[in-house]
Amino acid sequence: MADLKTMREYSTVEEPAFSEIVIKKSRFIGQIYPAKSFEEAGELILASKKKYWDAGHGCTAMIFGLDRSLMRCSDAGEPQGTAGVPMLEVLKGSGLTNLLMISTRYFGGTLLGTGGLVRAYTQSVQETLKNAEIITYRPVEVYRLVIPFRMLGKVDAYLKGEGIFIDDLDYADNVSMTLRMRAEQEDKFLKMIAEVSAGKIIPEKREPEFIRLTGK
Repeated sequence: MADLKTMREYSTVEEPAFSEIVIKKSRFIGQIYPAKSFEEAGELILASKKKYWDAGHGCTAMIFGLDRSLMRCSDAGEPQGTAGVPMLEVLKGSGLTNLLMISTRYFGGTLLGTGGLVRAYTQSVQETLKNAEIITYRPVEVYRLVIPFRMLGKVDAYLKGEGIFIDDLDYADNVSMTLRMRAEQEDKFLKMIAEVSAGKIIPEKREPEFIRLTGK
């Protein structure tokens, strides 16, 4: 069984988002995608290259993993350090993970210079993030609980008061439900069940999961 201690809350983009800025007639098309691996990112990069086949550059930055330790970026032909690294710095500052950023440039005929390119690619990421819906996932312990109807009122009041997620309610001979809770709620929950059932009911522990929270 997975250990909740090795899991951590993370935020990412909910779905692809896009932006476009024009700087001295150069167009920068920003694209950000949810992705969980370098392989998945590679497929998205290839698709972007096919879509914008006539563009001069398709610079990229990406971050993966719950600890955000897997990172990669590319200048894609721009002067070294003017695109990929500044793009990655913005993503790092966002606190997000499991995402790919692509900034596709159509050259407008005027050189932007090293500083101008850094500012342009930085802005491309910033504008794209403004258009992205951010979603947060929280790791939780999962239990399956079966109790007699006579205990439902007290147990239900406790669960709702603690903000424990209740799902898959089933009313048959007994009441069964799936519960999702934060790690710090677990001991108190188990103690409460033991008290109301005089130790006769032991909730069934399942694999921990991630639950989707409201976007930021």
